[in-house]
Amino acid sequence: MPVIVAGVRTAAVINVGVATLASFVAAGGLGEFIFGGISLNNSNMILAGAIPAALLAILLDKGIALIQYSLAHIRSRQTYIILGIFAAVCILSMLYMGTKSNDSQIKAGFTPEFMGRQDGDLGLRSSYGLQVNPLVVSDAIMYKAAYENDLDLISGYSTDGRIKAYDLFVLTDDKKIFPPYFAAPIIKTATLQKFPKLEETMNLLADKFNDSVMTDLNYRADFLKQTPEHIAKDFLLHNNLYKPPGSGGTGTIRVGSKIFAEQYILAAIYKMLIEGHTNYKVDTKTGLGGTKICFDALMSDAIDCYVEYTGTGLLVLLKPNQQVLGSVSKSPSDTYNYVNNEFQRLYGIKWLKPLGFNNAYALMMRRSQARELHIERISDLKKYY
Repeated sequence: MPVIVAGVRTAAVINVGVATLASFVAAGGLGEFIFGGISLNNSNMILAGAIPAALLAILLDKGIALIQYSLAHIRSRQTYIILGIFAAVCILSMLYMGTKSNDSQIKAGFTPEFMGRQDGDLGLRSSYGLQVNPLVVSDAIMYKAAYENDLDLISGYSTDGRIKAYDLFVLTDDKKIFPPYFAAPIIKTATLQKFPKLEETMNLLADKFNDSVMTDLNYRADFLKQTPEHIAKDFLLHNNLYKPPGSGGTGTIRVGSKIFAEQYILAAIYKMLIEGHTNYKVDTKTGLGGTKICFDALMSDAIDCYVEYTGTGLLVLLKPNQQVLGSVSKSPSDTYNYVNNEFQRLYGIKWLKPLGFNNAYALMMRRSQARELHIERISDLKKYY
């Protein structure tokens, strides 16, 4: 019996840790705080999930041990105390699950990063007055969940290829909470001085994209399952920019990326472009996570450059006051000039020329459902929440 109970105690502790992964499939739990904190590089959010999970594991371990001891002394008051503790845990669990229920006709699911951003769920609450109460779900399954009717409303990116693949409808942002998100590589000025040909080479991609071109490239990666390297080579060949790689003996550039297909594609394009047009070697460090993780990697010299978005640089990294935000969000060029000037002043980081496409945050639904419910704008959601 002691060996069996020891196995039960070990299994209980392991299951508490594994249960945090449930947040990846929109099942809720403490993992929402942990993985949301990782996406936003927010230590407080990580600890808000990790500490209760650790305490729950300890409670279960000690509780089972005390139950084992108490059963050997059946008249001990500890038996009733421990049973009361487990009853309380069960009640609290049911209460938590009750708060996650969503009786709305439209079931929403947002990514962890979207939940913590002003140009995300926070903006929906403050500007639109929408209390969506969404599930927190991984980007990897979110689009397919909408397609298969498991979710009705999701956060996404306006150039994502899965919009085309799953026939989703992007709602109009009629109150303009999403600023321009034009993509451009960012790199330290010290790195540009160290590698003299780098800026000129990377700027060969300026204005070579538009929204439809980037959406098509993402579609090939997300739906047709083509590799980023294959897509990158085709793109460069189409634009007469492909050259075989050189010897790479002059130095090494480390190109980073966030954790979605578009970034993988752009990293692959820059690798081939730089190696073909210079004598530099390129190492890619892809899938680094959310915005702040990539930016911290750049600041700490773990990478030399990555592609960022002007709206993200504005709202997530610079965080200006409302007056400044209102004045610089009116046009893509105003946003770009502001973030470029401020990044150089504060961080010694330069924004190279924009690539030409605007990958804004967006809310989207199945096209058939949006038509059926007469929803075209984000404001139209108000009658359902």
